[in-house]
Amino acid sequence: MKVSESIFRDYDIRGIAGDKFSAKSLAEYEKWYGKFPGITITPEVGKAIGKAYGSLISQKGGKKIVIGYEMRPYGDELKKQFSEGVMEAGIDVYDIGVSLSPQVYFSIPHYDFDGGVSVTGSHNVYFFNGFKMMGKNVYPVYEGEIQKMKKMIQSDDYVNASKKGNYYEKDSKTDYMNYLVEHGKIEKKLKVVLDCGNGSAGLFAPEILKRLGVDLVELFSEPDTSFPNHVPDPENIKVMQDLGKIVVENKADIGIALDADGDRFGIVTEKGETVFSDRLLLIIAKDVLSRNPGKKILYDVKCSRLLDKLIPEFGGVPLMHKTGHAPIKATFRDDPDVIFGGEISGHFYWGEDYYKIDDGVFSAVKFLSLISRSNQKVSEIINELPKTSMTPEIKMPCADEVKTKVVEAIREKFSKDYKTIQMDGVRVLFSETSWALVRQSNTSPYLTIRMEADSDAELIKIKNIIADELEKYPEIGDKLDRENVTSYTGKLGWR
Repeated sequence: MKVSESIFRDYDIRGIAGDKFSAKSLAEYEKWYGKFPGITITPEVGKAIGKAYGSLISQKGGKKIVIGYEMRPYGDELKKQFSEGVMEAGIDVYDIGVSLSPQVYFSIPHYDFDGGVSVTGSHNVYFFNGFKMMGKNVYPVYEGEIQKMKKMIQSDDYVNASKKGNYYEKDSKTDYMNYLVEHGKIEKKLKVVLDCGNGSAGLFAPEILKRLGVDLVELFSEPDTSFPNHVPDPENIKVMQDLGKIVVENKADIGIALDADGDRFGIVTEKGETVFSDRLLLIIAKDVLSRNPGKKILYDVKCSRLLDKLIPEFGGVPLMHKTGHAPIKATFRDDPDVIFGGEISGHFYWGEDYYKIDDGVFSAVKFLSLISRSNQKVSEIINELPKTSMTPEIKMPCADEVKTKVVEAIREKFSKDYKTIQMDGVRVLFSETSWALVRQSNTSPYLTIRMEADSDAELIKIKNIIADELEKYPEIGDKLDRENVTSYTGKLGWR
């Protein structure tokens, strides 16, 4: 079967899914990303992916998997097509319906499934959809296994099942929500503003926090697959700034934002200040290490250099890692000393009291529990950390077929004159206090850029050095702001 190779990414399968799009929708796409590449996940492709995944599970001796889907256009239909393919490979399918990605992850070990799939576009706009796929014990299906699935589809070479698998509906919502409530304890009254961004998290998170006894102010809890208020992305500082204003207006203790499929979270303080996720990672890591001294704390290559400095002071071992939920989940399973981890995108991974998975709602519950044990305000807890000048993650439109070339050129250029870290893109170490990262997104058609220095002046200096190189490539659909640390003037937000 002929299928677009662009949908087979390092740690999931994702593309533009559906039957057709309106002219207005196409214009919106091209405003953000450039020329519309066409629909890459058709009904036939969705079924074929399911059959390849089912074949993979069968080859491992598996017999049953769980599947759920995030509410977004075409999600339910995509789940049905994928499930049909899985059953044709002889595997039973247990459908938990509308769910969060972490709920699927939770269900795999909790009910002893042989695998699980979340049909989700995650934080991406509504054009995108796809599959986050797991094996037994939430071991990710990624990289080599995804390429194996691609070859199955291209050659129509699947497992020949003697009997079609069965389809069942299953309720996992009750057990999932009960587990989170049981593992969260709020020791003082907290007023919380919760922004679910009209994503599927609105069906779960508000009830969980209310059951924990917080005084809750809800924003955009009603799911709406067009995301009419904003893209549900807690990494988007503009979104968080808007949340911060409402926190201040309501005199709340904290603001929390979740992404569409509930695997990421972010916060603003009682003063309305946005907090980068690597700062949150440090605060949580210090708490986790107080009970688990000597364990490893994992963080992705986009995070602050403060993690390497402070985690040993907290009694742990820092572990820089490539970005991505799949390789990180694999490391959590392969290395028993990793107890907690996170990414700048707002994914947090829990080895303490949980199934070594990323879960935005669980993370929110645990962070609320942490601050409820403190006499300090959230801003005071955050301000105890050293300050550096740092950009948010900057996203620059760049077609999938071009972005690898750009990163390779940047790597070749800077590795001649500077120390570099090349585990994921290239992180150029300009000095002991400054660095810049250029990497290709593994989920979307853009480059990601992040930089850190001890002062704004130092950061702007290295930003201009990077800009000089990026502007050599007209295929990149944006330019860095050369005069400021960052500004919200880019096609995809900050630049």
